[in-house]
Amino acid sequence: MKKRSAFFAGGIRQKIFGMLLITIILIIAAYTVVFFYQTNRVEQLVNETYEAQEQLYIENGLQYQYKSVRNNALDRFHTEMFHARNILILLVVLIVAAGLVSAYSIAKRITDPLNTITRRVASLGVRNRQFVMEDVYRTGDEIEVLAESFAKQSARTALYIDQIRRVTAEKERIGAELDMASRIQGSQLPRLFPPFPDRKEFSLYASMTPAKEVGGDFYDFFMIDHDHMGFVMADVSGKGVPAALLMMVSRVLIKSSLQNGHSPAETLERVNNQLCESNDAEFFVTVWLAVLEISTGKGIAANAGHEHPVLRRAGGRYELLVYRHSLPVGAMKDVPFRQHSFQLQPGDSFFVYTDGVAEATDRNKELYGTERMLAALNREADAQPDRILSNLTEDIDRFVDGAEQFDDMTMLCFRYQGPSDEERAILHTQETEQ
Repeated sequence: MKKRSAFFAGGIRQKIFGMLLITIILIIAAYTVVFFYQTNRVEQLVNETYEAQEQLYIENGLQYQYKSVRNNALDRFHTEMFHARNILILLVVLIVAAGLVSAYSIAKRITDPLNTITRRVASLGVRNRQFVMEDVYRTGDEIEVLAESFAKQSARTALYIDQIRRVTAEKERIGAELDMASRIQGSQLPRLFPPFPDRKEFSLYASMTPAKEVGGDFYDFFMIDHDHMGFVMADVSGKGVPAALLMMVSRVLIKSSLQNGHSPAETLERVNNQLCESNDAEFFVTVWLAVLEISTGKGIAANAGHEHPVLRRAGGRYELLVYRHSLPVGAMKDVPFRQHSFQLQPGDSFFVYTDGVAEATDRNKELYGTERMLAALNREADAQPDRILSNLTEDIDRFVDGAEQFDDMTMLCFRYQGPSDEERAILHTQETEQ
């Protein structure tokens, strides 16, 4: 961009004066050139006229009078031209003065409203939130249109700011409520590990990482009696607060049913019918549910549309247990649920999880998958449950590489040690007496 001339730098008023001054100088220069040109032409014409009559004067013996008449005529011509030039100069001066006054008036009419607009716009802030039309802007030209545009835009901006404030306040309120809901939800799940320090027959660890402030996944484990333990891994369809509410209701219903002595299949049937009675939102819950007899390692499990569990035999590797599932809970009323028995030996472990683990997605939309999951579980297959989950979490984090988490990730790992020799002897004595 070329640098502007210093003559045309500055504000509108200086530019108007500069342009007017240049125009006047050009007019005066043109007038001067024309004036002197015409003066020379007229003087030449007078000389030619008198030269044509010179012979006539000589013939009549008036050659002396000829010179006097000629000189007088030229002097009168010069005098008249001098007066004419002075009059024209005076007129030019008057025109220049009038032009300067007009330029000042026009510049003032333009610059004063613009300067006022600039000051008002610059002062907009906390105290003066809105640009208001004033009489100084009502010029009947483009400046008034500009001021009206500023006023309308300022009104819209003030309205937008008010809306932003309301939305921000509402968002902060919702954020605080979601944070409270997240803490309430977290407090409902077992978070103290080891959960039963006095029980040496097993060790376990679990975690839940919600995709939003609150999630729809949940895990649970609890003692039904001294020798039986319940396990729950579930995933509510949907995300956010509605899923979290259904999660809390489902957790209470499942735990209550198991503690009342119902089998996993009976529990799922009861909970399914209870949820179907008031499930207007048509949510459903996938559930893996099991009851383990700690003294013998015998267990009963039921799977309502949930992910396949993973089992590791002592000294072996974690492998998927693939079998036919029942329908998810809440999908249809009066649906029967299947259950099956299993047997754990000392040193065996199982791992249950929600679909957010296998379906973790990287930046290229590639799924983590069960093969990577099994490889991470088997990296230190004989490690304690907390280490197993830590290895898996680290591997998922490396895979997604900062990509957004779209689903809750919940997992639980249980390792069965079996009763001690002393407890086995007590159990054997009790069986013999019976």
